[in-house]
Parts: sequence; C-alpha cells; structure tokens
Amino acid sequence: MPSLSSRRKPLFSGVRGRLLSFNLLVVSLTLAIGIIAVFGFNNAGRLLTEMQESTLSEMNSGMEVGVKTAKVATVAVSLTQVIGAMEYQSESDLLKTSLQGLRDSLAKMAAAPLAQQQPQLINSIHTRSDELQESVRRLLDLTRTRHLERHDLLGVIYQAQSQLELLAKDNGAGWPTALEQTLFANMLEMTLTIPASPDVLTQLSLLRQRWQQMIPQVDSARQRILLELCNTLQPVDELNQKLQNSDLAIAYHTFRIKALVNLLDQDINQYVQLVVHSASSRAELTHNKLQTSTFTIEIFGLLAVIITALAGNYIYDNMGVLVSAIADAMTRLSKGERTVKVPALNRQDELGDLARAFNVFANNAASLARVTKLFKEKSIQLETTFLSIRDGFALFDAEGALIVCNPQYASLLQLDQIAHGSHFREVLQRLQQNGAQRSDGKPLSPDHLWRAEDNVLTLELQLAGERYVELRLNRLADMSMASMVLDRTDRKILEAELIHSQKMKAVGHLTGGIAHDFNNLLAVILGNLELLLTDDDALAERTRQRIERAYKATERGAQLTQRLLAFSRKQALRPRAIDLAELVTNLRELMEHSLPASLRLELDIQSELRPAWMDANQLENSLLNLVVNARDAMEGRSGVIRIRLFNQRVQRTSGRVQDMVTVEVIDQGCGMTPEVLQRVFEPFFTTKVAGKGSGLGLSMVYGFVRQSGGRVQIDSEPERGTCVRLQLPCAEAEPIALPSATVSAPVWSDDEMPLVVVLEDQADVRQTLCEYLHSMGCLTMDTDCSEQALSWVRTIPEVQLLISDIVLPGQASGIEVVQQAQQLRRDIKLLLVSGHDFSEQAASQSWPLLIKPYTRADLVTQLTRLWQKKTA
Repeated sequence: MPSLSSRRKPLFSGVRGRLLSFNLLVVSLTLAIGIIAVFGFNNAGRLLTEMQESTLSEMNSGMEVGVKTAKVATVAVSLTQVIGAMEYQSESDLLKTSLQGLRDSLAKMAAAPLAQQQPQLINSIHTRSDELQESVRRLLDLTRTRHLERHDLLGVIYQAQSQLELLAKDNGAGWPTALEQTLFANMLEMTLTIPASPDVLTQLSLLRQRWQQMIPQVDSARQRILLELCNTLQPVDELNQKLQNSDLAIAYHTFRIKALVNLLDQDINQYVQLVVHSASSRAELTHNKLQTSTFTIEIFGLLAVIITALAGNYIYDNMGVLVSAIADAMTRLSKGERTVKVPALNRQDELGDLARAFNVFANNAASLARVTKLFKEKSIQLETTFLSIRDGFALFDAEGALIVCNPQYASLLQLDQIAHGSHFREVLQRLQQNGAQRSDGKPLSPDHLWRAEDNVLTLELQLAGERYVELRLNRLADMSMASMVLDRTDRKILEAELIHSQKMKAVGHLTGGIAHDFNNLLAVILGNLELLLTDDDALAERTRQRIERAYKATERGAQLTQRLLAFSRKQALRPRAIDLAELVTNLRELMEHSLPASLRLELDIQSELRPAWMDANQLENSLLNLVVNARDAMEGRSGVIRIRLFNQRVQRTSGRVQDMVTVEVIDQGCGMTPEVLQRVFEPFFTTKVAGKGSGLGLSMVYGFVRQSGGRVQIDSEPERGTCVRLQLPCAEAEPIALPSATVSAPVWSDDEMPLVVVLEDQADVRQTLCEYLHSMGCLTMDTDCSEQALSWVRTIPEVQLLISDIVLPGQASGIEVVQQAQQLRRDIKLLLVSGHDFSEQAASQSWPLLIKPYTRADLVTQLTRLWQKKTA
C-alpha cells in the first residue's frame, strides 16, 4: 500500500495551488494598474497647468489691449465735448494716461509666445495703434485750439453784456427800448448757454447789424454806447467761422479714432480667436494625452477584469459549481430525492475524490430509498384497498386465531369489534348468539363446516333485520384461512322483486284470459235472464224474483270481471280530459253516504288544477274503492278522511320529467306493515275478514292507473295511517262535458225487419244475440265462419248490418272481416263485439264497439246510433 507522502499531488496541480496562483495574478494586476494610474494622472495634471497658464496669459493680454483701446476712444470722444478749462485739462491728462496704458499693453501682448508666431497680425496692431495715437495727439491740439477760440468768444460776449448793462442804466427814452434791450440780453445769454452754436452766433451777428443800422437814429448819449457794443461784437462772425472749422476737424479726427478703434478691435478679436484656437489645440493635445493614459489604464483594468473573470469562472466552474452541486445534491438527498448525480467524477484532484465518494454514497442511498419507497407504496396500496373495499376480509392463522381484518368484516356480520387473536370458532358462536342462520338450514358450527377434502366453502347467512350475507372461506397452502363477507341483501331484494313482478305478470295474463271467458259466459247468462224477464205472461212472480236475483248476481260477476280486466290492463277505457275538482266535488255526496257518522270527508283542492286525461267512470270507481278502504281501515275510530288534489312535476323511472295531477286519499286508520305493503296490489289479497272484501279493489286501481299512463304509490305505517297517491297524466285540452246516452227503441218500423248477419264463434253467445235481435224485430243469419259471413254480405243485398266478434280463433279477426265487408258494401252497417278492450282499433276506423257482457239496452243504444248516423 503506497504511503501518504507518495500519493501527495504537486502543489499547483491541486485546488489549493490553483487558488494561490489566481490570487497572485490578481494582486500583480492590481499593483500595475495603480502605478499606471498614478503616473497618468500626474502627467495629466502638469499638462492642464501649462495649458491654463499659457492660455490665460495670452487671453488676458489680448483682452487688455482691447479694453485700453476702447478706453482711449471713449476718452477722446469725451474730450471733444469738454467746455471748461479745468475739465479740459483733466480729460486731456486721462487721454494721455490711456495712450500710455495702450502702449504698455501692446508691448506685453507682443511679448507673448503666440504673438511671436503671428508677426504680421502684431505689426498690423502696432501700425493701427500708432495711427490711433497720432490721431489722438492731433485731436488734443484741435481741442486746445478750439478751447482758445471759445475763450475769445466768451470774452467778447462778456464785454458786450457789460456795455448792454451800461445802456440799461441810461434812463433816456427812445430806441432801443427796454424790450429790445431784453431781447438782446437774452440772445447774449443764449450764446453763453449754448457754446459755439453756429445758429445762435449767426442770429447774434444779424441782431448786431440791425442795431448798428439804427445807431444814427438814436440820441447822441446812446450812440456812443451802441457803437462800442457793435464794435465789441464785430469779431463774432470770424470767431464763429473758426469754431465751425475746429468742430469739423475735431469731428474728422473723432471719426478716424473710432474707425481705428474698430480696426484694432477686429485685429484684437482675430488675436483672441487665435488664442482660443491655440487653447483648443493645447486642450485637444492634453485631452489626447489624457485619453492615452486613460486608455492604458482601461486596457490594464480590462485585462485585470478579464483575468479576474477567467479566474472567477475557473473557480466557479471547477470549484464553486462542483461544491454547489455536491451541496445541492446532499440537500436533495436529505429531502428524499434519490436520483442524484454530481459532475467531475473523472477529475484527478480533491473535488474529483469528493464527487466519487458522494456518488457511491448517493447510489447506496438511492437503492435503499427505492426499496423503502416501493415497500411503503405497496403497503399503503394494500392497506388502502384492504380498508376501503365494500366487502369484509379477515385472515386467520393455521390455529384459527385472527391475524387481521378490515372494519367491514365485523360490520357486515353485525358484530362488535373483533379483537386481534380471536378464534374463528368464537366468531361463529357470536353469530349464533345474534340469531344468524344458514339459508340451507344446516347448523352454523365449525364442526359441520369443513370436510377434509374441501379448500373452499361458501355459506349464505340470514342475519337480523332481514339482512343477508355471503361468507366465503378459503384454506391457504400454510393451512391458514382467508375469509370474506359479501352483502347480499340488495340482491335478495331484487330477486324477490323480480319474482313478485313475474308473478304479477303471470297473474295478469291469467286473469285477463279468465275474464274474457267469463265475459262470454256472463253474456249468455245475462242475455237469457233479460229475455226471460221480458216475457211477462210466461213467468210467475216467484220465478221472476228468482230470475232478478240471478240477474243481479250476474251483474256483480260482470263488475268482478271488469276489475280483473282492470288489473290485467285489458279493460275498455274511454279516456278524456276531465276536471278532477268537479269530478271529486260531484262525487263527494256519494262518498259521504258510504261513511259512518264518526268519520268526516275533507277535500283539499289546489287552485288552477290541471285537467287529467282519464276514464271518468273508472276514476270514480277507483276513488270510491279508496274511500271505502280508508273507511274500513278506520273502523271503530273517529277522524277525517282527506282527499288532496294538486299539480306535481315528477321524474319517471326513465328519467323523463313529466307534469302530472296527483290525487291523495289519506286516512288515520290502522295502517299496514311492510309485509302487507309488498302484496297489497295482488288480486284476491285482502286483510279484511271473510265476506267483507274480494281483494280486487286496489289491484283494479293499480291496473287502471297504470293502463292510463299514471303511477300508484302507497305510504303507510302501522297505527299511523295510510296515504294512497295516484299520479295521473295531464290532458293537453280543456275538459268537455259528454252528453248522456239515452236508451230508446230501435228507430226502424215494425214492418221493416232489417236483415242482420251475426258472426260469433261461441254458439251460446251467438244464439243469445240473435234472440235479442229477434225481440227488436230483426231477421238474423248467424254463423261462426268469417268466410260464410262475407259471402252473405256479398251475395245478399238485403243485408243491412254485420255484427262480428273480434276474437275469432283459427281465422281472420273481426276487424279484418268488417274491413273486407266495408270494401264489398260501402253502405253496410258494422258493429264489433268483444270481451277485451279493442276500443283504440275500433275508434281508428270509426266503428262502434259493444263490450261483453252487455244488456239489451246497450245493444239498442248502439243500433240506434248506427241508424241515426245513416239518417243524418
């Protein structure tokens, strides 16, 4: 095994050596940048100082020359406007001082480095400056001369004022008057106020001449004064001319000074522009040197940033990223993530060693986590399934002790919690104590459950409360036992309902067929009894009474068959739109007559009740039956039988929502047990004592309402009363009152004797019908063959009426026969007879239908309608 010293890597091949190298490089670059920055900024400061000194010196000299030149021009102009001697002397000295300052400034400007570079411009400035100084000296001479001339003029004016004052002291009369003297004095005063004004002097000269012309006209005392005055003012013209010449020369030189000042300003401005341009050039040079220094610093700084960035990127990529990746991987690994990988597995340094070590650790942790997670998921799935399945499950060991079970196992067996370790024998004993029984009648004991060769056993148990469960036992390979409990109560209920439905259907078919045969028998009996009753001479009174009793019994039998047909939904219905409120109100008196004094009938009718589409007669019978049942249920009690009528929107079994009219008959009687409710619609089932009920009332109501498209519901509890609810279909049209049918004699005359063909397969029924027709004065031809009947209709034109039974076994039906007969004879009358309800088929062809059993009055009514229809 190599020693630790032999495995040690060189310093700069590891992470620490690289970090040290990068740190040294960064420090070196930082020192280089500092040195370059100090040198560059010192050089830039020196350049800026030199540029500032030279530029300010040249700029100041140029501006000083311009200021001194402007001051010379200003003082020169001011000198031309001076009047007093003292003021003149002051302005003259100031002008000389300004000229000396201008010469000094020019000398200073000429000594500047930029002036030496522009000799032509400096010479031009010196030339114009000399010309300016010469013009200023000439202006000084002219202003001195003008000042002297002005002094002479003022002496003349003052002398004239003295002589005018002497004239004013003379009090003599005559010219010049005091006014004239005042005007002359004012003129002299104006001459003093407005110095050297040519206009004023001209006016003064004209006034002197006019006064001189007036001298001969004045007295001798004044002539002398006036003559001296005029002689004193005689030099005014000459002095006026000299002053005008001096002013013109002064104006010329003043203008020339201004022109020279402007030219000097232009040269000085040009010099200033050169100074500005020179300053810009020096500034640009300084700026370039600064840029060079800055660029050098930036280059070194950028180099330092790049090197630092590369170093940082290297550190980040090779160390920081790897360390962060390993730290993040450790965090994810601690939080449960198992598919964790780290880079740098191939590195040959400390980070590579760390990455490889972590990878091994992560793979081991991931493998362990996967196994743990898979085990936990399977456990949770198994536990969730075990606890959430509807069926009960339990596992017993080979000794029969309970290992585990879900809550449904004890719940379905109607046991309290089964403790862990309980023996299966204890579970069976507790079931026996709770009254559980096997459906096959065998004892529920462990000794009678298993046979040696059995591995699977299924038991059906009946528990308390009509609950049924299926107990399954499976013997496993290690002799332990798995047990399952399945709830079979709903299936038992469905099986019972299916059996009941099939039984009701079979009873319906049976009762329908029996009722049809009964109708044929009752038609014969009822017809013959009625024929006997019509024979007044042949019967004794005692015999007549017996016949009437038999007739009434036959009518009750007919009602019984109608109830059977109603249960089997084969009765003949005449549905129409009826007003239930009106029907129940009209029926109230009849229902109240069937109630004892201790019971009271109460109606609760909703306003705006919809019309119902029902057979009114059958509905009346149904309501009477329900009220009678309510009365019998409340026998020996007092109270109220309540009938409620209201609109209701119900959802049918198919899911369709339908608007219906509901009739509820509510009593406060003894009620019914659930066992009775299950059989309440069975025909012939009754809870009344013998002789008080046939057991067909509710079955008739059930069949009639179902046949009409409605529903029947019953809510009842023992000693709480019963509510029978009829939900009836609504009519689309408003109810229309039907005219009552009247029974009358046949409309034909006694000697007419219509010929009638009777087609009936039952000889007794056919013979009775023929006797009915004979009693009405008809001739008959009867047969049980449909072909024979059609042959008679076709060959015998005297046949006016064909009466045919609808059900003709072994041959065409009565409907087909009358269709063929109508094709043979369009004018023949047709009448159908049946013990079943074929009203819809007959009504579709507008054929009348006579329902068995019928009376003579029913037959007369149908024949009368046929003959009346023909007459109309």
